[in-house]
Formats: sequence, structure tokens, C-alpha cells
Amino acid sequence: MLKAGRLSTDTYLELAKDKSANGQAIAVLFLATLGYSIGYTLLIGPLALDSILVGILTYLIISLMAGLLWAITTFLVGTKLFKGKTGFWGLARPLFFASSPGILFVLIAIPQDLISRGVAAAVAIWIVACGVVALKTAMGFSYQRSMLTYIVGFLVGIAISYFFGR
Repeated sequence: MLKAGRLSTDTYLELAKDKSANGQAIAVLFLATLGYSIGYTLLIGPLALDSILVGILTYLIISLMAGLLWAITTFLVGTKLFKGKTGFWGLARPLFFASSPGILFVLIAIPQDLISRGVAAAVAIWIVACGVVALKTAMGFSYQRSMLTYIVGFLVGIAISYFFGR
């Protein structure tokens, strides 16, 4: 997780090839989404124990589904539109590890707006940078093609959320 957070292309390449790391990748995604779920629940919710537990569980499930949907979307965009060469898990493992900095989302619970927004922005940018490197490495893309895949995948995600929001 530390190497992935440091944008190590060797680590992402190793993850893309290591078929035994699926469980570890899912665990990393779980920890990152747990950090977000705890931080966001404590930031927005009342501090009653039952509300906290329900909030954490709700945001955890939503975040895990979003992580899986993101992996599927970037896989389809990368392989079908931009002709990347990898299998689903060959991309999902590095992408899930790219979410490693998400553990720090727990810090958004700090009750000062400026700090929580700053932490959220910094962690989000860090995750995007890790995701671009993961895409580049797993798909064998240039940075430009990797960024384009990321942007198109993000726009597809917005369209999907808009469609289901209606």
C-alpha cells in the first residue's frame, strides 16, 4: 500500500501480473472505503452510536460498489475504446491498490471546514494520481492515454450516476 501510494510503477506492474493478489486488492479497497465511510459519517451525522454504525455501513457499501463500478468502467473504456491489453483483474488489482491513500479520508471528520475540505481535496488528487499511474502501468499506456482513459471513464461514471439518479 505504501509503495502504491508512492506512485511506484514497479509495484503497479507487479500487482497487474500477480494473480494471487486479488484478496489483498479487495482488502485495500475495503480499508480505503472504510476510512472514507468513517470520516464522512462523523463529519455529517449526529454522534449517536446507532446513527454512526448505520452511516458507516451505508457509505461503506456504496463506496465499495463505486470502486467496483469504477474498475469495470475503466476496464471497458481502456480495453474497448483505447485498445488496452489486460484482463479485468490485471487492471482491478492496481486500481484497488491505487485507492490506498483513501484511508486518510478518515481525517475529514476533523470538525473544521477548511481542514476537512483540504484533506478531502488532497487525498482525492492523490488517489487520481495513483489511478492514472495504475492505468498506465496495467494497460501499457502513455500518460496521455492513461489520463484520457481516466477522464472518459469519469464522464461515463457521471452519465451512469445521472441515469440512475433519475
